[in-house]
Amino acid sequence: MTSTDQPALTPIVVAGVHSTPLDVAGLVDSVRRDDCGGVVVFEGTVRSPNHGHQVLALEYEAWEDRAEIQLHEFAAQVATEFGLGAALAVHRVGRVEVGEAAVVIVAVAVHRSAAFLAASVLIDRVKAEGWIWKKELRADGEIWIDSCE
Repeated sequence: MTSTDQPALTPIVVAGVHSTPLDVAGLVDSVRRDDCGGVVVFEGTVRSPNHGHQVLALEYEAWEDRAEIQLHEFAAQVATEFGLGAALAVHRVGRVEVGEAAVVIVAVAVHRSAAFLAASVLIDRVKAEGWIWKKELRADGEIWIDSCE
């Protein structure tokens, strides 16, 4: 059976906005499938320094109801576009410390190529179009940051 002969998958779609630390392993396990061999995980963490400034933490704000709907729409669209078995987009809100996960994206596909492409497209959409804003808390002050950065 070639990849084009495989039946279409009904994707699992998970999305959310969380105010508590993200359990990356638990999120990944929630979308694993036995019929898919490619699982790509993107974990976006808070880093320091950033552009020469010592970062203490990031503070995320969201229009939470709208952000959750939008994250679900993004994940569902990407799952359909790439024929995924699962797509997940989960973002933190509130204060996120250096080293902690701020966003987790998971793309699960029969083959790795679709999973890699889908994960990249999904994180780009979340950062460019999501109803989530971030403020960088620095040792020398604070500043609102473009989410596409």
